[in-house]
Amino acid sequence: MRLNRQFIRTQLMVQNILKQDPAAKRENTSENTAAVLEKAYSRLESRSSNKGINQFNYSKTSVAGNSGTFSKVYQSANDRTVRDTGEETVIQSNNPYESESDIRIKILDEKYSRINAINKTKSDPLGYIKDKYQNSKSPYFRSDLSAAERQAAYDNETEWLFKGKAQNYNLQDAVFRNVTFHGEVEAENEKVYQRSQVNQQLLVLLNRNDIHIPEGTELTFTITPIDYKVQVSGTKDEALIKQIEQALQAGDNSKELFLHIMKSQSIDSTQYSEEAYQKYQAAREMYDVTGYQLRDLEVIDGRYVTPDGRDLLDVYKEELEKDPVQKQTASYAISHYRSELSKMAEAGYDAIPDFILSIDYSNGSLRDVGQSKSYGTGDTEWLETLKRLTGVTY
Repeated sequence: MRLNRQFIRTQLMVQNILKQDPAAKRENTSENTAAVLEKAYSRLESRSSNKGINQFNYSKTSVAGNSGTFSKVYQSANDRTVRDTGEETVIQSNNPYESESDIRIKILDEKYSRINAINKTKSDPLGYIKDKYQNSKSPYFRSDLSAAERQAAYDNETEWLFKGKAQNYNLQDAVFRNVTFHGEVEAENEKVYQRSQVNQQLLVLLNRNDIHIPEGTELTFTITPIDYKVQVSGTKDEALIKQIEQALQAGDNSKELFLHIMKSQSIDSTQYSEEAYQKYQAAREMYDVTGYQLRDLEVIDGRYVTPDGRDLLDVYKEELEKDPVQKQTASYAISHYRSELSKMAEAGYDAIPDFILSIDYSNGSLRDVGQSKSYGTGDTEWLETLKRLTGVTY
């Protein structure tokens, strides 16, 4: 069994306490060990450097639930500076991110790994847990917790006791007593984070190519689907335009920027069209798997046909079945895309609009267009308003 460093430090502290207290050493029963462990954990918490999740105090006399602390933990977890790694593709649409949910699990894991160690020193761990949260006459009863918080603690401690580590958590835990969570805020926070990372990545790309965009210059990057070709507008400096377009089209930078724009779209985005999006998805899938561009293929009897006269879906099926994993779901994929390709063949490829996406750029930040929510630097006052209305502080 691997022991974490915190647990090892705790055990050493217990040994030191026992050495300093002969009475405790003489009465070294499992019950006494538990008491010493609780004392040791209390000391560890009070001696904490107040950084990260160690700021949360789990003692009976001081339940944390500190919204300010949670906010600091969240900010610290997602404070990442982008550096040039030398890779051709610099821009990434999906950057590592620790969500509020991820951090809550980390906090609960740290809390209950400690408490579980104490519970397991008892002669009757389950009975001890029941005393704490269900027996109001017990000296261990947690009267400082609400009924919901006691239930959460009971659920979480028994999870650890029976399974060795929680697989599911009751999130009504007392550690979050004064912290407000809101699903919409959580989703928007991630979009703001992803934008900050892509902004940094774009800056790295520009610096690598010695590209200087004058302060106050307002540019627009427009990207076509499938080939991910970039067109830069907003300046008469043709040399600058050429530099930026070449840099963005190196590697998969333009593709990743396209995906970032798509993921940043809000529900009222004027750039979004269900018909155009479905066309993009089908055309991209066919190109990724078969290498054929739908726009280049002939339609015969309602079917897209390759230059050698084969039904494109037959080629698609063959390619999928080469992969043992994709082979298992090939029939579902073929059924779905047969329907999509049939619609496109009937309507005509050019009759359906392309899923072309644009984003503005000025003063070091990408800025969303055609939607009420923007995630650019200095453009998120709407999110601060939402946080104030919902009581969220992170």
